[in-house]
Amino acid sequence: MERGHSIVSTGQRKKSSKKGTQFILGDWMDASRPDPAAENLVLLQERNGSRGLIEAAFRETVKDHLAGLSIIHRISGYKKSLAYIRNKMPRPIRVRSGDCGEILATEYIEQCTRYHVPIKRLRWKDDRDTTMRGDDVIALRKAKTRWHVLKTESKSREVLTPAVILKAIDGLDRNAGRPNPSSLAFISARLRELNHDDEADVFDELQAQTPRLGEIEHMVFTLSGNNPTAQLKLHMGNASTLCRRHLIGCVIVDHQDFINALFDRICAG
Repeated sequence: MERGHSIVSTGQRKKSSKKGTQFILGDWMDASRPDPAAENLVLLQERNGSRGLIEAAFRETVKDHLAGLSIIHRISGYKKSLAYIRNKMPRPIRVRSGDCGEILATEYIEQCTRYHVPIKRLRWKDDRDTTMRGDDVIALRKAKTRWHVLKTESKSREVLTPAVILKAIDGLDRNAGRPNPSSLAFISARLRELNHDDEADVFDELQAQTPRLGEIEHMVFTLSGNNPTAQLKLHMGNASTLCRRHLIGCVIVDHQDFINALFDRICAG
């Protein structure tokens, strides 16, 4: 699933230099495989001096995931649009942390894998200060005539512990490893509302005909202040694992300060 050892292609880097407001994960993070024997384990770490290059673009990405840039641009007047943005941004650090992790997981999948995430589901949170239920991220790719599904659990903690990773694994194994039917129905409904009927048809098909286990992959995506390599290696899976498992650990050393500053800056306008 990973496109080589580089997190993005050279073409994507060139694109980001022309469009300063486009968030490119590879302009910020270096990707490595800390254990050559663990081919599905990837570690993302900030490149020295890179944060300032992506901060503005990442704030726009967070606003897009949670509020929708197209919606913001249709609101008349700065004060009204800022009030809307503020009312979509979470306040508790626990929720901010979880949302940030899910956003980065979605961006990683979109930018660095063959899978496509059809909706930014956090826009449909019914309460900004709570987390959403259901599968964190569901993504698709087509192989010949069959659709393959990536089911992802995202966990964000200042200090990541083995218990947190185990909780993510348990979430992936629910429903016999397959996507939650209610999550598929939720995505289908949102795609219909957006007039993306062709994509919605795929999710309706997945509900009517359950994907085979060989067509499902799992991903654990962690965001933490500590290096999660040792903990993630404990959950690489083996021949008895029902679905191929990918483990992505993203490290931001000042985890909570970074996340709080991110959302505070967005709310400040």
